[in-house]
Amino acid sequence: MSAAVTLGLLIFLSAVLNEQVAEGCKCLPRHPQQVFCESDVVIRAKIIGSVTSTHPDLVAFNIKVITKYKPSNKKDIRVIYSTKTSCGGVLNNGEYLLSGSLMDGVIVFGLCDFMWPWDQLSSVQKGNLNMYRRGCVCEIASCTGASCLTKKLQRKCLIGVNSLGLVYEEALQSVCLPCRDGFCRWRKMIGNYKRS
Repeated sequence: MSAAVTLGLLIFLSAVLNEQVAEGCKCLPRHPQQVFCESDVVIRAKIIGSVTSTHPDLVAFNIKVITKYKPSNKKDIRVIYSTKTSCGGVLNNGEYLLSGSLMDGVIVFGLCDFMWPWDQLSSVQKGNLNMYRRGCVCEIASCTGASCLTKKLQRKCLIGVNSLGLVYEEALQSVCLPCRDGFCRWRKMIGNYKRS
């Protein structure tokens, strides 16, 4: 390979890698149950306002927890943080469903976490929050062809785009739960959940 081709290839790869880093906060589409199960903390909280951060790379928000979905311990959460990068989230005063990770002893959330205004969630979505924990033993995976749906998958619920899989819009109103036979299956949660 000539030096010119090698140099050209290196410049191309460098540009591609820089593009990936610059766009590092693009979030992969995930089912809400996946976000719930992969998060350290999931809460319904009222944002009271921003406060001075004790961490220079983070923005701090003063909150009042209304409901703690995960973890269920009694530890009081009064402040949550977001990064100052383009991946960080900005919250206005009001009630939100929030999720995040524990980093260096503080809760940090970003654009790929729950940052959903509470009043924009349907009653089914609010009710599903109480069921997601049971489904964390299951895996949710995307599927685009019939061949990936022909195998029996014990601990997996699939989201597909054909008649064999559950389409994404329908999956948003469903929960992937383990059954007595050891398999995980989608359950559409219907009914009148108590609205809070």
